[in-house]
Amino acid sequence: MKKMIALFLAVILVLGLASCGKKENPSEGSSGNQVTELEKHTIGVLVYNQTDDEVIAFKRYLVNYIADAFNVEFLYSGNVTSEEEEQEYLQRLIDSGAEGILSFISYDLSAEVKLCEQAGVYYMMASGTVSDEDFASVEDNPFFLGAIGPGAFIEYKAGSDMAAFFAEKKGSNEYFILSGGAAYGNAMHQRRTQGILDTLASAYNVTFEKSTEELSMTEEPVHIQEGDLKVCICPGYISRDQFFEQIKGEYESDRYETVLSVLGISRMADVVKGTRLGVIDCYSETNLQMFASEDLQYLVGKYSSIIGPSFAVMYNAITGHADEFRPRGKSFHITQGFWSSDSREDFEEKYTLASSVEINAYNYEDLQKVIREFNPDASYDDLKALAEADTFKDALERRAR
Repeated sequence: MKKMIALFLAVILVLGLASCGKKENPSEGSSGNQVTELEKHTIGVLVYNQTDDEVIAFKRYLVNYIADAFNVEFLYSGNVTSEEEEQEYLQRLIDSGAEGILSFISYDLSAEVKLCEQAGVYYMMASGTVSDEDFASVEDNPFFLGAIGPGAFIEYKAGSDMAAFFAEKKGSNEYFILSGGAAYGNAMHQRRTQGILDTLASAYNVTFEKSTEELSMTEEPVHIQEGDLKVCICPGYISRDQFFEQIKGEYESDRYETVLSVLGISRMADVVKGTRLGVIDCYSETNLQMFASEDLQYLVGKYSSIIGPSFAVMYNAITGHADEFRPRGKSFHITQGFWSSDSREDFEEKYTLASSVEINAYNYEDLQKVIREFNPDASYDDLKALAEADTFKDALERRAR
């Protein structure tokens, strides 16, 4: 199987090189028939940190690939670090002509959707997890399209699987856990951290004095030793200076043998060098280099074109087809999972397909099939099926057709 995958990926690389300077016209339908020149549209993108690897990977896909294929201009926010900044950047994007907002950050979903509704602008969570309570508060609003992302269970499982990988290898009973924004309302980070803690407790047959839900949301570093298990839970966004120095100092005071992070760790890479390292992040060049240097042993995360179906949803809405993609008249929540790698070879295989602009996991032809402007028969069920066909195997099969 690995040999077949390797051969297929080699073909992808050859085709990608051959297509340089001979790019297919993206305004051609999947049947090869020329379609009418597309009307230009503008979509705003709300992000938490423009230097984050995942944000960069998504931006390359949207700006370098999707923009030309569908004649769309993407307007990016600055770094959103608070509810106030979120409202400010949303308003700026709306004032700049955004017809819809693809959001990768949320502090107050109800307030975000309300602002967009007042301006007649569509809003959706393009790749993330929101609480059931927050989702329910806006699911009847016609300007909230929905959410495509892992959901609570998959977020939890990502943390659990990562912890299990290292616990089963033994060799260390010390874990430094970077819980990111779990203490500050980030539902994704909270569930990932809780998954790590529950799995470690089970693996070492111990019980913490406090619940793992409470521990996952600690606002200050917490040190715990139960039986043979020793952990430090350290909150905060690594990219922000006010958190970084505390996180760095906390790690350097004890130098735990295993580091498990629920967010990208590139800024901490040199600090934790030499540890057993696992991260929940994305298929990026930075993480490729960390696997190559053996500084990273395990990664679970998203890949750039996984947001393709989210774009398709937004494009349908801004071209007048929002209602056709509201099951039972409500906003939808579609689940997408992560890819994972525990070796350099596996990471490289997946990164090749995840990062290619010419041939990638979700290409423009995949998306045209679920967009009404190209396929008048496209339905919500078609969109859901495409979005949920998110595994590496699914992507290989699409590109082999």
